[in-house]
Amino acid sequence: MFLRRKAIDTLPDEDLVRRIRDGHRPSLGVLWDRYAHLLFGVCMKYLKDPERSKDLVMELFEGLPLLLDRHTVRCFRPWVHTVMRNRCLMALRGTMHAVPVDELAEEGHDDAGERALHEATLQRLEEAIERLNPEQRACIRLFHLERLSYQEVSTRTGLDIEAVRSQLQNGRRNLRIQLQRHGEAH
Repeated sequence: MFLRRKAIDTLPDEDLVRRIRDGHRPSLGVLWDRYAHLLFGVCMKYLKDPERSKDLVMELFEGLPLLLDRHTVRCFRPWVHTVMRNRCLMALRGTMHAVPVDELAEEGHDDAGERALHEATLQRLEEAIERLNPEQRACIRLFHLERLSYQEVSTRTGLDIEAVRSQLQNGRRNLRIQLQRHGEAH
């Protein structure tokens, strides 16, 4: 599964976190040895897909130095578990809403009327997105349509991660309000 070294450093996690913040890359490897297999288990619990789980663990560790710079971490183990769980939930949220077109056709939804209704709904959604303020519009497009992570949206927009989350939350609320006015949201 994951390569691990035999000898594990005895420094406490929080000391390793401080060392990583100071640029000591080998400390990241020590945390990898301690937690990669545990985080893989968290991913498998949620995703039930070994390859996607491995990818998410790798992505977390690739971005860990940046995350540690942005967050105050008092107890690493519960913090990293929560971060991993949240990433799994975001991954599930992203896949649950995507239904391949061929699956719709198999289920008998390939009816011209259904397609026209779906197209009209998408058109109204696109118009509602255009009415959002520029920050909300950019965050909604990048996060939901381009499927970028919070960090990637932050990098592209220049907003910090908390501002991205806020813009997404407010943007989704405003979209819901706009679509409800036109009888589209449930």
